[in-house]
Amino acid sequence: MNITDNLKLGSTSYGDPNAPKLVVTPGWATDSNFLKPFVSLFPDYNVILLDMPGYGKSEELKQFSISTRQTANLILNSIPKDCTLISWSLSTLAASCACYADTEKKIKRFISICGTPRFPSDPNWPGFDYRYVLKCLKIFDEGRNIRSIKLFFKMQTQGGLLTKEQNQFILEACDKMGSIDPQVLRNGLFKMAYSDHREAFFNIKIPCFHIFGAKDRLVKQEIASKIMDPKYHLCAVLQSSAHMPFLTEGEELSKLIRIFINNTN
Repeated sequence: MNITDNLKLGSTSYGDPNAPKLVVTPGWATDSNFLKPFVSLFPDYNVILLDMPGYGKSEELKQFSISTRQTANLILNSIPKDCTLISWSLSTLAASCACYADTEKKIKRFISICGTPRFPSDPNWPGFDYRYVLKCLKIFDEGRNIRSIKLFFKMQTQGGLLTKEQNQFILEACDKMGSIDPQVLRNGLFKMAYSDHREAFFNIKIPCFHIFGAKDRLVKQEIASKIMDPKYHLCAVLQSSAHMPFLTEGEELSKLIRIFINNTN
């Protein structure tokens, strides 16, 4: 018996409920408001946007934000049968574990966007210096949360790639999200610095597609060469994107995802 067995993540559903299901999970310091572009990119799908523990409609589940395993179980509790699971950024850790633990075979295929099973680098893995995240933790106090979050987005999305409207979208999404419990935010940074779920990731036995941004400073495109395996793991790199390709190259992202889905039916 798992403590989260009878719990579900908050979700918002868009489109025809009888259409094919796309379930999308957000990254660190974001809720489902940041995922709204997926609704317009996939109008012919039933797009289901989840909130991670401590955010949005899942605010009351914040005690589980520290545990990737519990979050993975919550994802499995919350998704419909035969769905395509799309994870963006940090949520790839929990989504990978959910795919690995999916004994009911709810997830038909898995897509990660600017995600990785391990964020820091090691001698055999391209990533960032984990001290970068620890530095963020040191300056992260209640009085500077919003400022730190906006700085994080500015650094990772490389504002020069975004239009004025896209930058405005991010700012409005931050405002709609409101304040997040500082411990929830810290828990995410700890997972970013220390979690390693490569074992689960490489033992997923469903079709997987991993999309990277060539200009992403957080999740390096070089990871693609480490995980490309035509049997289960395919990769693509969007050349004009950093960490939010659903904003910078939405049409190309949609095209790639649709090709992958059509080839794995």
